[in-house]
Amino acid sequence: MKIPIGLNIDISISSCHWQEHNKDYKDIITSCCALICQNVTEGKALNKFTQIELGVVLCDDDIIHKLNNNYRKKDSATNVLSFCGFDQDEIETYLRSESVAPSRPFSLGESYISFETLNNEAKAAGILFNEHFSHLVIHGILHLLGYDHIQDNETEIMEALEVKILAILGIDDPYAA
Repeated sequence: MKIPIGLNIDISISSCHWQEHNKDYKDIITSCCALICQNVTEGKALNKFTQIELGVVLCDDDIIHKLNNNYRKKDSATNVLSFCGFDQDEIETYLRSESVAPSRPFSLGESYISFETLNNEAKAAGILFNEHFSHLVIHGILHLLGYDHIQDNETEIMEALEVKILAILGIDDPYAA
């Protein structure tokens, strides 16, 4: 699976748990990103950019708790947080229309994933760590591409894309009852 030539995925690790527990994190992130670029309209649009960066930060509950509190006013850890590099107008112009992207560097944004919360959720759900990790990578990148789950209709669209991409990876629907 290939990602667009101009897309640079910058992976940062701020928790030793990631390297100890999951040696495949780079391959999983790259595979999920490639599938999004092949199967999601806004992901396909990343081919228009000569240089665009995606940041993925593999962190712990302490870091994500602070971010969640500072930016969302929620005093708790969470599994994934995404900080979009595009504003809504840029998403509409460059990712959802035929407009040509200017030939300057862009940042798609950063997605933070917490090891402890991911691990606890996977155990509680009885699923494999890497399957839940794949789901959170996809979920976080879809947020960076402008998808959300605040309104019911937005939730249905975003979850359907997640389920579609996870199925390609051979991972069961995480939303199935």
